Amino acid sequence: MADPAKNKPFHEPPIQSRHWGYAVALQLVRAAVTRFHRIEGVEGIEHLTRPETPTIVVSNHQNGLMDPLVLVSLINQSQVHWLTRADVFNQKIARKALFAFNQMPIYRQRDRVSDARERNNRIFEICAERLRIGGRMGLFPEGNHRAMKALRPLRRGISDMVNAGIKLDPTMREMCILPVGIDYEEMPSFRRRLRYRIGKPIKVDTFIDPETNEVAPGPLLQALSKSMDEVLVNIQPEKAYDDLLPFVQAMRTTERDDWRKVKAKLDCFKDLSDEALTEIQTAAKGMQDAGVLRHARAEDLGMDEDDVRRSPFWFWFIAPIALIGGITSLPLAKWIEIFAKKRVKDPCFVSTSKVSSGMFLFPVYWIFTSVPLAYLAAGEVTLTAVLMGYVFQAIGSRIAGWWYGLYLDHRGRKQAKLVWKDAALRQSWKSYLNVVEHSGKMAVETLETK
Repeated sequence: MADPAKNKPFHEPPIQSRHWGYAVALQLVRAAVTRFHRIEGVEGIEHLTRPETPTIVVSNHQNGLMDPLVLVSLINQSQVHWLTRADVFNQKIARKALFAFNQMPIYRQRDRVSDARERNNRIFEICAERLRIGGRMGLFPEGNHRAMKALRPLRRGISDMVNAGIKLDPTMREMCILPVGIDYEEMPSFRRRLRYRIGKPIKVDTFIDPETNEVAPGPLLQALSKSMDEVLVNIQPEKAYDDLLPFVQAMRTTERDDWRKVKAKLDCFKDLSDEALTEIQTAAKGMQDAGVLRHARAEDLGMDEDDVRRSPFWFWFIAPIALIGGITSLPLAKWIEIFAKKRVKDPCFVSTSKVSSGMFLFPVYWIFTSVPLAYLAAGEVTLTAVLMGYVFQAIGSRIAGWWYGLYLDHRGRKQAKLVWKDAALRQSWKSYLNVVEHSGKMAVETLETK
């Protein structure tokens, strides 16, 4: 019997640079992303390419579908187009919605489609067409997501897309690849910090072989990997990831404006000797066994007791305002949190579930709750009163979220102070930090003497 998977129809996406559906959804996405995360900063904004320059935006992929939402919130000049697994395009309604959001199907081996390569080649041609008319492509060259602050080997799909563009139109030699590093403080959690780092664009024409008029995957991927490493937190070697992670978290990379210093320290770890890695592993185990991170997060502890965050004196004074502004939104927020905790098993999709649910549910929820609010405030239900109730909840919930972020820092401060005051916990944490710090310095000295 013939395998029906091999005969699935190919749904060709339209050639478009913009779609009104994307423009509408983007407002919801941007509101949801900025409500869920605390955007600490955008470094390298000067590296954003001009709208008329064909650009492929690439980034690390740690946080499921949250990563593209975070990226489209950053790119304002053009609409970003994405490749999505092909099986979700089978249903007509879903397909129309995905096309409206600038999504295109990409076929994988698991799809068991006999002509997958031909289909993907056609998709890359459409990507090139969209780039030529003003769209931007978004890609995660690692291929799939993983909840680790580490860069994996890149896949060749981006070189295939570049070559499709050059073949389509010689002027596409001006194409650029824009690396963006996404740095999450704590991916699944509400009101934790987020920082963007944008690297220098990679000009494709410097990698084109004059004989073949194509880009070889090897040199391009090597240059791209180096450029991405420059803008993201890349903890290497991976075999020591769990041992090094608390140290990196204590550096508070999302809050630091001196990225070059942070990057230099991260690079030291790449050259650690086996002996140094063993010492770090022993120190990390001792710190874990002492229960330091059961009492406080590494981000709250910091590198020194003086790093403990300070709460503003007016913190508790504005708590009633935050409570009043967010009280009506609290039931739905709690329901979304409980739902994600029960139903979402992959940590990479926890924030995706929370943000995507809230993005659509809160506007509807506020419409319904605005009716009783209007009656309580005005004694009658009028359109003006309902609209005022809606605006009150939209603004009030944002104030409440802002205050909750301060509360998280306040709570973390109290927990961190308890650790620093406990002699055993303090010694264990300081010993771990000192071992990692010393090992990094020794690695640098060893390289300099070679």
